[in-house]
Amino acid sequence: MFGGICRNCPGILKCKDMPSESAPIEMGCVTCEGNGCRKCNGTGRIEITGCPLGIITLESWEFITFAKLYEKGLPPIAGGSLDQAKGFVNGCSFVFNEIEYWKKKLGIF
Repeated sequence: MFGGICRNCPGILKCKDMPSESAPIEMGCVTCEGNGCRKCNGTGRIEITGCPLGIITLESWEFITFAKLYEKGLPPIAGGSLDQAKGFVNGCSFVFNEIEYWKKKLGIF
């Protein structure tokens, strides 16, 4: 798992240092990149009060799994890239860019 919060995590909902209401994890809002938006109530920051991996929806986990398979040449729809939905291809590009960003930020090669 990549990311600043969960890089040493043993697995979903098994936090080593579980955040709580009294001791939340605070991070920059990923929606507005710290500029302030409706999701963060204009603060540019969000508080995480439970396992960060538990926030990710089942659909998002499935998408990441499909993106990893697609990267290895196994698209979810028969055929090549032109047979895939534009949204899927764009989503894969987003996932791949995020993985590369965190690899570089964390010094993982």
